[in-house]
Amino acid sequence: MAVLREARGMGVAALGMGVPVAWGVLVGHPALGALAAIGAMSAGSARTGLGTTVGRVACAAVAGGLGVALAGHGWAVVAVVGLAVLLGGMSKSTAELSVRFVTLMVIATGLRGDPLGVAVLAGGGAGWGALTGLLAGTRNDGPASVGTRVARWRGIVRLWWGRLGTWTGWQYAVRLALCLAVAEGIGAVWAQPSPAWIAVTVVIVVGRRADGALRRPLERAAGTAAGVTAGSAMLLWVPPPWALVPVVAVLAGVRPLLKERNYTLYAMVMTPLVLLLMQGGAPITPATIGYRLADTVIGCAVALAIGYLPWTIRKKAGRNAHAVVD
Repeated sequence: MAVLREARGMGVAALGMGVPVAWGVLVGHPALGALAAIGAMSAGSARTGLGTTVGRVACAAVAGGLGVALAGHGWAVVAVVGLAVLLGGMSKSTAELSVRFVTLMVIATGLRGDPLGVAVLAGGGAGWGALTGLLAGTRNDGPASVGTRVARWRGIVRLWWGRLGTWTGWQYAVRLALCLAVAEGIGAVWAQPSPAWIAVTVVIVVGRRADGALRRPLERAAGTAAGVTAGSAMLLWVPPPWALVPVVAVLAGVRPLLKERNYTLYAMVMTPLVLLLMQGGAPITPATIGYRLADTVIGCAVALAIGYLPWTIRKKAGRNAHAVVD
């Protein structure tokens, strides 16, 4: 049964992102299909309730349009990202939604187009992704009454507000904002075809938890570096538009399986998938690949040096101090 569930989940994920790309190829505009697929990626492939579904669709639409509108305004990107992840600290569901929002928005800063048009495509893709999620299986949680949901939400807000009085409530927002500020600064002073990739790398590598263990971020960094190499080589081949459909479908299909089992392999799949969609079927030059590889190294270095190491050292120092006192 577990194998069947995993196979069904992989098929649903492949369908959720492959169909928008196929639509773009059929209408003669692969880039439009790629934009819709990015929105579908942000929606996920699991079955959710109506409220969560609406939230994810709205999140994708706003993130896509806002990202394009804020392209070239690094300070604004940093501010919006910091606020989004700060609000995401309310609960597990808001944390997940904030990560989806931030990832898509930063990706969208590297896209071109009209903000409203990108918002419509990203939201439409997210809607399609949520629709395919209905095929993913049944939910285990039963529906709660309106009164129960309101009371639960008020309690969540009170707890979150209390955490804002501690460093824990601010840590992820500060870590990610600092990393993005450095990434945006480097992208602003270093002229190149795709400076947004440094920021995208930072968002992929920097996670919410900084518990003192570097294994997870190192896995993210290694997988991202390997993924951008594979993705760039794929783009250098310049596949015909129709070939983009099975490639995206396969990568999208294995993502949910690898995310739970091996994060290095997950990052290796996630990175070329994002690269292919951002490129939208357009050709790429060897020089651009060189920039992308350099951007990946820089983004990983920024994420590790600013997003993890100082906080790891700080926690170890705190534990040592407590041990001495005890």
